[in-house]
Amino acid sequence: MLLVLRKKLAIFDSYINPFNRRGALRLSRYHPNSYLLLTLLAAAGGYLFLFLFPALLVTMPAALYFSLPAAETTSQWFGVVIQLLLMLLGAAGTITITTMRFPLPSGLELDQRRFARLFDLLKELGDIYGNPRIDRVVLRDRFDVSIVKTPRSGFSFTTSHTLVIGLPLLLTMSPMDVHALIARRVGQLAGRQNRINSWLYYLRDIWVQYQSHCSARQSWLARPLCSFFTWYVPRYRALSLGAVRWSELRADLYAIQAINDRDAVRAISGQAMIDDYLKRTFWPEVVEAAKSSMNPETMPHARMAELFQGGLAAEEIAVLLKRVAAKRSNPKSTMPSLTERLANMGHGKPLPFKPISVSAAQFYLGNACDQCIKLIDKRSCKKVRAKVIKHANQRGG
Repeated sequence: MLLVLRKKLAIFDSYINPFNRRGALRLSRYHPNSYLLLTLLAAAGGYLFLFLFPALLVTMPAALYFSLPAAETTSQWFGVVIQLLLMLLGAAGTITITTMRFPLPSGLELDQRRFARLFDLLKELGDIYGNPRIDRVVLRDRFDVSIVKTPRSGFSFTTSHTLVIGLPLLLTMSPMDVHALIARRVGQLAGRQNRINSWLYYLRDIWVQYQSHCSARQSWLARPLCSFFTWYVPRYRALSLGAVRWSELRADLYAIQAINDRDAVRAISGQAMIDDYLKRTFWPEVVEAAKSSMNPETMPHARMAELFQGGLAAEEIAVLLKRVAAKRSNPKSTMPSLTERLANMGHGKPLPFKPISVSAAQFYLGNACDQCIKLIDKRSCKKVRAKVIKHANQRGG
């Protein structure tokens, strides 16, 4: 009886607790104003904690200046000791925060001279969305386009903006599709129509960078700070899930400002379909082939380019289209379901992607396309090798 009651209470808690993903999504859906206020307060709480340390460092010496001469009783001297400890805590925290440095997103950095078409696109999108600043463009092996804000210092007064483009995205989609997907991220960065959601969206990953910094370098000076972020970051990430999904839906509408709605829908549908195919079919086959031959020295992205240049079979595309259309929203995902995204754009069903004659990689990377594939494949081979070794160790164990 007690076990059944605990299960019921756990289910009940997951639906009403705003610091639980399901609870946050439910609150954002049915009480959006209350949810937004709560998320803003939680976001501000992180900054209040950061600035608590310099506040203690500034105010405690003044408090000691007045309390020391008047200290006579034991309780008064105890208060002096507390003030002194708070001042030391403020000094330790301020030093830790001031000396914090966050690594920029890694990847193959692209420059304007060699990749003029890509930077021309960014300039064109900047004119549309109000010229949001993009400091770096890097190429990675992920099937995604994202913009990462990296704090320049521990107090996060300013941030560096890195556009991260996945090579698999460029290899499997058309230039127009990638145009739409980059447009939604640049519009999201500008956040002209909803700056609050844009701020909450990027703050989610900024706090994770504080947590990662603490995990990598935790000294005794940093322990109060790191203990807070270890506790705070998972709760803020869960609470902010609804705001992040609002921002993603708004980003889809930003894409329509750069191209027509039908091409935007086709790009978003194609991204969902190809992502599903790569996760379910392509990468498992690559890993399985490497396990069978015990030779991970393959070139998966080169194979990917050949596969999509010829186009997937019509039957495969039909299966993918049906699968992504039926897929429900994942409560752990920051992205709303495809059905919800398309409805937000005024469309009822996804559009299948078309075979590409010229891939976005060939168009935007130009003569450096093959070299970029080789460099990214080196990184991918390391990942495949690690999985093969893990598989071999498991079989040997």
